[in-house]
This record gives sequence, structure tokens and C-alpha cells, in this order.
Amino acid sequence: MEVKVKPVELIELFYDLIFVYAISKLTALVSEPVGGIIPPYNFFTYIITSFVILQAWLYFTNYVNRYGEWEWHDYLLVCVNMIAVIYMANTISPNWTSMSFTFNLAMLIMLLTVVVLYAIQARRENSLQGAAGNSITILSIVCTIYLVAILAIIFNLNPFYVLLLDVAAVLGGAFLPFFIRGHFDKSIISFPHLAERFELLTIITFGEAIVGLTHFFDVNNFTLIPILVFFIVLTMFGSYVIQIHNLMEHMRVERSLRLMFSHYFIVISINLVTVALELIHSEEVNPTFATVLMIVSLVIFYISIMANKEYYKQNIKLTKKDILLMVMVTVIGMAIILIFISNLYAFLIGSLIITVGNLKVLLMKQKRCLSE
Repeated sequence: MEVKVKPVELIELFYDLIFVYAISKLTALVSEPVGGIIPPYNFFTYIITSFVILQAWLYFTNYVNRYGEWEWHDYLLVCVNMIAVIYMANTISPNWTSMSFTFNLAMLIMLLTVVVLYAIQARRENSLQGAAGNSITILSIVCTIYLVAILAIIFNLNPFYVLLLDVAAVLGGAFLPFFIRGHFDKSIISFPHLAERFELLTIITFGEAIVGLTHFFDVNNFTLIPILVFFIVLTMFGSYVIQIHNLMEHMRVERSLRLMFSHYFIVISINLVTVALELIHSEEVNPTFATVLMIVSLVIFYISIMANKEYYKQNIKLTKKDILLMVMVTVIGMAIILIFISNLYAFLIGSLIITVGNLKVLLMKQKRCLSE
């Protein structure tokens, strides 16, 4: 089957920038410790809203990947979509009650724009049996959940129930495609285009992470701390680029569900690493909490990027030796962090051992690939 090649347009990069802005604003939900930790409710809200926003990005991205020709209605509806994202991002606060109405209304508007685009495509095909009709069915169910959430807010139901409805919307968007299949033709998907979109989103997320950590670079008080922080993020970025861009075969016909779901966790883990670095520098946070957050975020990041090994080029395989080396450097880094749990430099050096060690393993794999 011939691989569908589709260029990434500049408007798509603009779209990604706005969504990364919204995701970066979510750190406000987990940046204010209470009693030395982030309250579990705030943390749960952060995770769910992150998934919701990323899923909204994916809905529009999937449409563009399959059918987008950037006609006038594509431009009009992407503008409506982006305006809704900006309004939503500017209402994000640790108080879920105050932001939930705008958040859910914005999500409903964003998804309705995608429904309209799929409806236009279904009319062109004169059928609801294909991928466009299938997407309309799934999105209509998800939109109904958001509408119910809005009504729940209007009638002053418990805010936690509203959050549970958002969880239901996320789960519905993730799992309904496995039950409502329709007549899906994989040839309409451009894997190279989709991979490039995910790469752009992740690269911008890394950029936002660096911007969020610039306060470490104090010209009036020079220390090694900002240098170590910078290299932690840089080596994570290097691992991502080698694994996703260099080792993967992009020229393929693939539905790419693994690529999609793994990038939810990749983007969220990058943001949580940023949060952990900021919290450990604060005297208000419990060092154990920041340490656990950092370790878990790094482990999720590396598991998520390595989950895409199924897309490796034909002459590349993840060996048991590679896995053993990655686990070993991760355990060594974790041990240093945990043994000297209240020491900032141990925290940073241990984290750097994890990121540099994993980068080294992937560099060796890339080198072997090039030599064969």
C-alpha cells in the first residue's frame, strides 16, 4: 500500500503553539503546594484537564491528517477552535469550580468545529459509513458528555461530578474507536504527517519547559544549578529526537494508535518534570514529594518514548542488553536522589544520570544502526 505523504502547513504550527500555551498554563494547578505537597484533588484535576486538552488537539489533528485541504472552511473553523482554546487557557486556575464552566464550554465548541468538518467530508463522500461518519458518531457522544457537564455546572451539582464527566469524555474519546469502527481505510492516514505533528508539539513543549525554568538563571547569583537543570531537559530532548525522529520509520501505512496514546504521556511527563524542578527549588515543598514526582515523571517519559519501538526501522531492534542498560542507569540515578533526598545537587545529578544514561544507550543504538 502506498504511503500517503502530506506536508505540515504553517497554520498547523500556529495551532500547536496555542495548544502548548494552554497545556503550560495548567501547571498553575500543581505549582502551589499545601502542607508541603500538591493536594491530590489538584493533581487529579491537572492530569484530567491535560488529557482533555491533548485529546482536543488530537481530534482536529486527525481530521487535518486524513482530509484537510485547507479550504476556506478549514481556516474559519480552526480560528474558532483556537479562540476557544485561548479563552479556556486564560481561565485556568487552582480553583476548579471557577474554571470548569469555561473549560467545558470551550471543549464543546472545539469539538463541534471538528464535527462540522467531518460532516462536510461525509457529505462529499455521500456516506456516513466511512471514517468521517465514524468520527462524527464518536465525537457526537463525547460532545454530549461535555454538554451534560455544562448542564451539571448550571444546576450547581458537585464540581467533582463535573470532573468525573470530563474523565468519561476522555475515556470515551480513547476507547470508543475500538468499539465503533465503521469501514475504516488506513490509507487515508498519513503516518509521516502525524509523526511530524507530534514531534512539533513535543518540541514546543520542551521549549515551554525551558522558558518556565529561566528563573533559575540568575546573573546576580551564579551557581551550577541552572546548568544542571538545562542539561536535564536537553538530554531528555535528545533521547526523544533519537527515538522518535531518527530510529523510527516514518514512511509507513499505520493507524498509529500507539504513537497517539504514548504522546499524551510524553507531553504530560515533560511538564511534570518542569514542575518537579520548580518545586524542589522551593522551601515550601516536601523534598520527598518533589523527589517522587521527578522520578515517576522521568520513568513515564522514557517508558512512553520507548513504547514506540514497534515503529523502528527494519534493521533496528530493542535488545535485552539495551533494556538492562536503561534500567541500570535509571536505578543508579534514583538511588542517588533517594539516598541524599534533601540535597538539591544530588537531586539534579541523580536526574542527570538518568537522562544522560538513557541518551547514551539510544546514541549507541543509533550508531549501530548507521554502521550496518
